[in-house]
Amino acid sequence: MEHLRRSLENLHNELKSAKQVDEESIKLLRRLMDDIQKILDKEERTSSGGNPNIIEILKESAQKFELTHPELAGAINIVISGLTNIGV
Repeated sequence: MEHLRRSLENLHNELKSAKQVDEESIKLLRRLMDDIQKILDKEERTSSGGNPNIIEILKESAQKFELTHPELAGAINIVISGLTNIGV
């Protein structure tokens, strides 16, 4: 769980440093990060999984940024992997 938290922090940092990312994408990723944080908080209290739609949205975001912002796409993929590992 701690690894996933660090990955989420890395994604946050990549998002802050990314240049030329459209405002709509930034809003989407911030909303996703908030949702992921809620899932992590819930995981600490219960053993139930989260919302599988988040994974799909993150995958689409990673694909969108793959060519223009590879570091951001990589950070998103690490978060996806971490969420998958905890059963989200």
